[in-house]
Amino acid sequence: MKRWHALLPNRAILLLLSSIVMIYLISSYFGLLVLNNAVTLAIIALLLMVYFYKHPSMSTVFLTIFVLYLFGIVFKIFQDFTLSYKLSETCTIGVYALMLFILVGKLKKIRLDGIIWSYLMLLLLVNSYLLYQTLSSVTDNFQDSVSLTLTASRGVVLMIMTLVAFAVYLHRESSQSILFLTMLCCFVFSEALNFITSVHVHYWLFEGLQKICQAVGLMLLCVYVYNHEKKIRCSRLEKSNCHLQSRPIHVNIKR
Repeated sequence: MKRWHALLPNRAILLLLSSIVMIYLISSYFGLLVLNNAVTLAIIALLLMVYFYKHPSMSTVFLTIFVLYLFGIVFKIFQDFTLSYKLSETCTIGVYALMLFILVGKLKKIRLDGIIWSYLMLLLLVNSYLLYQTLSSVTDNFQDSVSLTLTASRGVVLMIMTLVAFAVYLHRESSQSILFLTMLCCFVFSEALNFITSVHVHYWLFEGLQKICQAVGLMLLCVYVYNHEKKIRCSRLEKSNCHLQSRPIHVNIKR
């Protein structure tokens, strides 16, 4: 099996995924919500430990993403309190906003045909209408207008980020763009299942699949960050070597 990253061996990744699927399905079936969130916190901690063992540094924006996601899960444990629920939603929105900020920097280099841009704008309008209709039909299920606004904001940020990631993928089909788009799809499916279980119907299988998609998205995010930081470090080393090779060598000859 070809290695598509250098963070962990493929067997370790498969073993970790199998363990995650088994634990989440069992805990969701028995209704152990605290265990679900505790496992998610353990996954984030494990990923960060492996990352810093392999690579000594991480960009501030990526580190902030992991920290905000961590706090979002912690506040979600106490979601029975209104303030904790809102803080959890705010942290999640902050995570997606920072990920969108990363994509916006790449958007300046994208050169696509006008037809493709028109297609993306059409998708944005259609998805915005569907999101509005969906939230309008479940307005009474929210505690107050603040909770509704936070949920709508999270949906809007996810929708825009998905379209931008798809545009980046169309511009350049690199391994990183495919990895980011796959990671984003995991988070989108996770949020959709979370919305279904929270508003429409609470089913243990949906809850388990939501946690699995969330965990896979976090793993792919860690791999994406590792590949990104490793590429930057290699570029700096190459520039440093080129600079050293280009420097003239002065030899002093004593008579």
